[in-house]
Amino acid sequence: MHANSFVRTLIFLAFGLFLWLFFPFLKSFFVALLLVIAFTPIHVAFERRIKHYPHLAKRSHWITATAMTLLLITILFVPILFFISYLISHPAEILQMGKTYYHQATHLLSLIPTLPSSIEKPVATLTQKLLENQEKIVSTAAMSVGDGVLGLMGALGNMVIIVFFFFFLSWYQRDLMLSLSPIIPLKRCVRSEFLLDMISTTATGLYTLLGVAITQGIAFGIFISFFDGYDPWLLGLMVAGASVIPLIGTALIWIPIALNEFFKGNGANAMIIAFYSWGMLSFFIDNIVRLIILQKLNHLLNQGRKEINEFLLFFAILAGLTTFGFWGFILGPAIVAFVVTLLRVLRRHHPRGR
Repeated sequence: MHANSFVRTLIFLAFGLFLWLFFPFLKSFFVALLLVIAFTPIHVAFERRIKHYPHLAKRSHWITATAMTLLLITILFVPILFFISYLISHPAEILQMGKTYYHQATHLLSLIPTLPSSIEKPVATLTQKLLENQEKIVSTAAMSVGDGVLGLMGALGNMVIIVFFFFFLSWYQRDLMLSLSPIIPLKRCVRSEFLLDMISTTATGLYTLLGVAITQGIAFGIFISFFDGYDPWLLGLMVAGASVIPLIGTALIWIPIALNEFFKGNGANAMIIAFYSWGMLSFFIDNIVRLIILQKLNHLLNQGRKEINEFLLFFAILAGLTTFGFWGFILGPAIVAFVVTLLRVLRRHHPRGR
């Protein structure tokens, strides 16, 4: 076997064994890597500031990595911990709200007119079956809630692993780039262009998501403060957190609030909350404001280089959230950046023949 072929075989074998060993953590590692790429503009700006102080310059990599990790922890965990603390400190209010929903729903069902005789018997049979299997239904619902809690705990554990990888990747970011750059069989200008596109696109996706979440949280928090019995800080934070959930998003928060007002007999308040929330949060901010923020960030982060189309990035974020869930906001733009940059490189170095 030729020496070069033997070396290549060993490299692929070693790489395959490495992936096999760390396969359970690959998704977390990949997400952490993309987050490091997205945080690069902030990372670079912060590190430049640190280097202005001679007594901190030697530890600038560690200090910057710590600061970026604390920022990531704040973004990921503070809203969750705030919400959990509220649930623990206000159990009576939550139980009372659940009882209110149950009694009002039962009351609304009692107002339904008498059913036609043709479907009265099947409905009665179905109702009887539900009553007979009430214990099984309750146990199944309890199991579903338990699975949801376990899923939440698993997601939190996954976030902890991502934060762990994020810290060390941020700390050794420069060393890793210097080590990997020589073995990539591409010209330096191509590597630089690819890296800059990945940074600008993933950062645009992350900052757009955060901008939309903050805007929606502020808009709803200010609005709901005009209604009695609601905590604007908590609900604003919950709306901001729910904004990243695909398809449903902020409706998880404002629909129960509108229903609560309706069940209390405040039909006008329920309509105002529903129309404002849908018009301002689900339509205006989620579409128009998102596109404006994305356009501004795309232009700012590309710094005069050729930009990726805003509509492509817009749909990449939506498609990423729909396909990959929570982490799709960064996976979607990263995939788009990879494909678009690859096509640009191929077009530049392999022009179409006449």
